[in-house]
Amino acid sequence: MSVGGAGIPRLQELIYVETAAQAVEEGRTFEQIRAAIVRRAARHALEQDTAGAYDQSKWQAREADPQQHVHNTVDVLKELMRLGWIERHILPSTRTSAAAHSGVTFSMTPEGRAWMELVKHSESEGFNALAGALIQAHPQFDGYLRLVGARPDSQDDHLTIPLLRSERSLDEEHGHGDSYLDAFVMNVAAAVREGGLGWSAPEQVIDTELRAYVSQALGRAASRSVPGQQNGAARVRGEMGTSHPVAPLSAAQRRRRLVTLCEEAAVRLVFGAAGCRLDYISHELLRRWTRFLGLANFSYYAPGPAALRLWATSTVTGSGAAAGFRRATTPEHHRIAMDALPRIWKTERGVAGQEMYRPVWRIRAAVCWERRISDSVFDAALASAARGEMPGLGFRVHLDEASHGRTPSSARPLLLPTSSGRCRVYHVMRIDEENSLDGVKT
Repeated sequence: MSVGGAGIPRLQELIYVETAAQAVEEGRTFEQIRAAIVRRAARHALEQDTAGAYDQSKWQAREADPQQHVHNTVDVLKELMRLGWIERHILPSTRTSAAAHSGVTFSMTPEGRAWMELVKHSESEGFNALAGALIQAHPQFDGYLRLVGARPDSQDDHLTIPLLRSERSLDEEHGHGDSYLDAFVMNVAAAVREGGLGWSAPEQVIDTELRAYVSQALGRAASRSVPGQQNGAARVRGEMGTSHPVAPLSAAQRRRRLVTLCEEAAVRLVFGAAGCRLDYISHELLRRWTRFLGLANFSYYAPGPAALRLWATSTVTGSGAAAGFRRATTPEHHRIAMDALPRIWKTERGVAGQEMYRPVWRIRAAVCWERRISDSVFDAALASAARGEMPGLGFRVHLDEASHGRTPSSARPLLLPTSSGRCRVYHVMRIDEENSLDGVKT
């Protein structure tokens, strides 16, 4: 498998870089590195589980199966080679070929050993160094930061990708797929005419590129559903090795697929028009990386017309070893987040009804977008206010564990540690007068 190229690697979590580098430093084999990454993925899944869905037996089975997480392992080792932190070596190209590489070990370079020492000394400094190395290695990462406003010479402090959402079903709103696509194209063009998106494109380009992307994707899907024309990606293999055609999608599934394809098309259009061509998966990875690193944030649910909004939460200078980071994480940023809370709370209550409690994730999206801060800064500020540690606010925050409808998959409930060391999940909040004694009990 090649270890060249500058495209965005398929690293779902940057924490795997540290896990793999440590295993290499300890002289672990490919199979042992794979098992270590599975264990780290399991720990991450447990840390993120807020619904009691974590299944330890599932993760134990994955660790025991040498064909599980092979691609994750290959991707992280490939990236370590690209960064020059481990010596280059041939890697397995498929899950089944991993067995031939199971006993292979890898050699850490002096630069890799220096990074590991930095991580041991200070994890935050280590991940700053990783961010600098990734920016230097991947021009698209640098381009992403520039477009969302994280570079000193960025033209805007955000990038907005218009979408089309409706409370009614797709059938009720648009009748059929062509109608939805027509409405989506018109919505994007109208948003561009309004301006303030951080990008622009001629209406003809918008129309042509969105329709071409969706048409090509639907055409590929249709060809895979025709008997005798399925390719390897469109067939599933049974336990005895027998191939079967993929079952055709239902009408509801086709409608959901169309909505997804329109979003993918819009992402590709927007980044291309703004001067940084990215495929949809690369954009998803970069928005996840930058949120983890405290460099940028995103939300589908900030107030305003339906859109995916991405914005900087830091200023990044330079790249590589010379990279510098100034994040919006100071006590002042905590304060400005809470200063915006009463007004946004009143607006949200006016829009969504007169219930006493409001979803934390919805209030978070509004405050973070307005104040250009990260989810983690808002959560820390909200927790501090709820504990009464921010005097002079003029209000008190009360948090509750009660659920309040479905939390979107891209948003997280509020997790706060208790005195026992475990985390408690808070879904809703209310604002009380300052003389109220209610707050959060941990």
